[in-house]
Amino acid sequence: MTTAHLPAVAALEVLCHAPLPPEGEALFVERLALFPRGCLVVTDQEGLAGYAVAHPARRGEPPHLGETLGALPAGADCLHLHDLALHPRVRGQRLPGGAVALLVALARAEGLARLSLVAVHGTAPLWARQGFAPAEAALHGYGGGAVYMLREA
Repeated sequence: MTTAHLPAVAALEVLCHAPLPPEGEALFVERLALFPRGCLVVTDQEGLAGYAVAHPARRGEPPHLGETLGALPAGADCLHLHDLALHPRVRGQRLPGGAVALLVALARAEGLARLSLVAVHGTAPLWARQGFAPAEAALHGYGGGAVYMLREA
């Protein structure tokens, strides 16, 4: 991901995550500045097809939805997949599995033992197929039915 991708990333966020409030381009600017290795895009002939944004975090402490970090947390022990969005035209192409494989490799390279995420919109079964399991965490702003999940890297 580069700064040139950010307007399209913010637009895809709105398309994919409604009715959750959009986090907005400023949040993506911050994540890209703090941890560029965790900001990924996939493109096709029509443009941006999807993105993933991940950063080091502490187990059980996902950021509140829309919360800027200010800095990466000290004592991080997991790579948190903060957001993954795929344009409807590319769904069903097994892209989440490819993203997880890349993020597992990144977590290992960073010395982080696990990945975490917050499943929204009923996607916990999709993430369970990728090796994630529900875990305890306080979730703020993610809407009803959100599930914090972990998997080993």
